[in-house]
Amino acid sequence: MAWPKEIPFERYPSDLTDEEWEVLEAILNEVDPYTTGRPRKVDLREILNALYYLNKTGCQWRYLPTDFPSYHLVSYYYQKWLHSNVWEQMNTAIRKKVRKESGRTEDPSAGIIDSQTVKGTPESAQESGFDGGKQIKGRKRHIVVDTIGYLLVVVVHAANIYDGRAARRVFIALFILLDTIKKIWADGAYSSAELIGWVKAQFDCVLEVVKKKKPVKGFQVVPRRWVVERTFAWLSRYRRLNRDYERNPKSSKSMVYIASSRLMLRRLCKNRALMAEAV
Repeated sequence: MAWPKEIPFERYPSDLTDEEWEVLEAILNEVDPYTTGRPRKVDLREILNALYYLNKTGCQWRYLPTDFPSYHLVSYYYQKWLHSNVWEQMNTAIRKKVRKESGRTEDPSAGIIDSQTVKGTPESAQESGFDGGKQIKGRKRHIVVDTIGYLLVVVVHAANIYDGRAARRVFIALFILLDTIKKIWADGAYSSAELIGWVKAQFDCVLEVVKKKKPVKGFQVVPRRWVVERTFAWLSRYRRLNRDYERNPKSSKSMVYIASSRLMLRRLCKNRALMAEAV
């Protein structure tokens, strides 16, 4: 039954504001230009609103509210941007903007690496494994963040691959994207002399292991490492990331980039609003 017309149309908290869409529209025109063919009839803002809604709420594709475009159309654009690495490029572009407007260089010189094991689902059986340390079967999200906590790169792999071994894939992905990183902080899982020497020889980068202080009871804030842990906490607020529902690990990676881009976009526009008030 259709809703009565007098009921006002309400948007969702995950929707883009006009200012946020202005930023994203310019980025999309750069990373995914539309120069040939018939004029596009699809409203890309509504496509992005649907994807941010799905990412935040964790709903299934078929359960997207009907005031969004058809889930078939939303899925088409999601897959299109996934295979052309638009999500990664979008994350990079927003990160550069928010760093620059915070008075920092666009590309950082240091980062922090860590991994997070996430429970799998029947859909994510491909490239899945058992993490004996965490007693979880699923996948690992391996990320590198800058010293503020903004995501630089993410690699998704089976949970049974040890951090020190998988780190090489992460570093290769990072230095393909950035050549400015000169120091990376990590925990004890990355402490092998072979890995530290390989990072120095291959990328002229120092991999420094930050160890905990003397054993103490309860929670302990570890210098530098707390930044990446905070980023994982930020990402965990997006329900699509609470478990791994994606068949393709590349899709799992894209879902992390979507959540990261939304976080940074809000920070960017909030900072602009504060600066405007100060003036």
